Amino acid sequence: MAQKLEVKTDTDKFTLKGRSCELSAFAFVPTKRNEPPERTVFNTPKNDRYPNCTYDRLFRKEFGFNNKLHRDDREHAKSRGLIVNDEEQPKDVPTLSSTEYGHRIDMATDHPDRKHVRIARVKAEFFRRNGITS
Repeated sequence: MAQKLEVKTDTDKFTLKGRSCELSAFAFVPTKRNEPPERTVFNTPKNDRYPNCTYDRLFRKEFGFNNKLHRDDREHAKSRGLIVNDEEQPKDVPTLSSTEYGHRIDMATDHPDRKHVRIARVKAEFFRRNGITS
């Protein structure tokens, strides 16, 4: 039977299962996470999409076919079903570097203007309208 060890930190409370000689602080991966949205990677509250049991996650998959996905075994292939922009907006420091650096600037460095264009003056200079050339 597995022993339970209660660990309380300043911010969280953990329950470690197993004998204390087998437990390592670096090898502990919790099966459930109950952090507030501010401490998660995507600043979103936890949604229960997947079952908590590891066996159910690995061996009881839905075998439906989605013809819009690149490969059907990847759930978010080509970012279908993800709303990345809504997740990135409330963050102080964005997770994706493209959120910070990939947006278009209002005025481009070499913006298209009419300051340095060729004007058709050849006809006006060499061929006068009265028919006399210079």
